[in-house]
Amino acid sequence: MMKCRNGDMSAFELIVMRYKDLITNFIYRSIGDYHRAEDLAQETFLRVFRSANRYEPKCRFKNWLYLIATNLCRNEIRDRKRRNTAYLDDLIPDNEDVSYFELMQDVSQLPDEVYEKKEQQIIIQQTINRLPENQRLALLLVSYQNLRYDEIAEVLECSVSAVKSLIHRARQNMKTLLIEVGIGESSHAKV
Repeated sequence: MMKCRNGDMSAFELIVMRYKDLITNFIYRSIGDYHRAEDLAQETFLRVFRSANRYEPKCRFKNWLYLIATNLCRNEIRDRKRRNTAYLDDLIPDNEDVSYFELMQDVSQLPDEVYEKKEQQIIIQQTINRLPENQRLALLLVSYQNLRYDEIAEVLECSVSAVKSLIHRARQNMKTLLIEVGIGESSHAKV
């Protein structure tokens, strides 16, 4: 980022290549709309580019990047609530993270097991989307982005103990919600 700050465009291109998929995936899991997630990921990198000349390495770059993406997700969620908009993606889940083709490549599973696994993934994503905003973001950052608690605290702008509490409550809520829909402790659904 320091090279980017000094005007090195190849450094910025490297940043985009390195983090594009991670940021898009995080935003998609946060808002549940893949096409909008691509737009918000692009907006994230646009904001990084615009603020490059003012960048000061006060924290790890990755944390700063997730902070920008998290704030964009929060804005998107709030805007949806204000507009009371139901997106088609919310009604018809399009889980692009793992396709049926990828699941079918594992020949050790029968087709009905593959279908059941895909259905569980869709239910888990829908359940994650039902969590309160801060719980959802904390859970996604720890479970899917593999950030440490201190990194999540920087991204969410709260204390480490608050992050631990958010993740604990998110996991408890997920457990309750998954039991309600029939994916309980007996299944191998991991969040």
